[in-house]
Amino acid sequence: MKTILIALDPSIFSYGLKQIIATMPQPTRIETADTLDAAMTLLDSRCVDLLITDLHPEVLGPVKAKCPEIKVMVYTAADERTFAIDNLLAGADGYLSKSAKKEEMEYAVKTVLNGEKYMSATVRQEMLDQLWEKRRAGHKGVY
Repeated sequence: MKTILIALDPSIFSYGLKQIIATMPQPTRIETADTLDAAMTLLDSRCVDLLITDLHPEVLGPVKAKCPEIKVMVYTAADERTFAIDNLLAGADGYLSKSAKKEEMEYAVKTVLNGEKYMSATVRQEMLDQLWEKRRAGHKGVY
């Protein structure tokens, strides 16, 4: 059974997310922390499989240092085009907007728990566009 720690403020997001995850077919144990500090304290005593938290790129390194196998999904209202790629490159395993629908949330959680990276189609396209531009800039005259 996988264990998920939800550390979101305000707690209404934790409650809603907990309800969605509880209905998923994959058996999970769900814990919540009211603050990221509380989540970090919990991680001092034991590791979980997945931490879902808001945009806190500065904790990705410390969280992974405490629990090397942990997966971290950023669940935030912050603009995907501005923050998603940097957070994924910094070590997040998933990035999901709080405006995502229930089905996308379920898919994102399942994907990250299965050891894959998750990003929305918008973020994926942005990454591909950036890669394409970088490649074209390095190969002038080839295309």
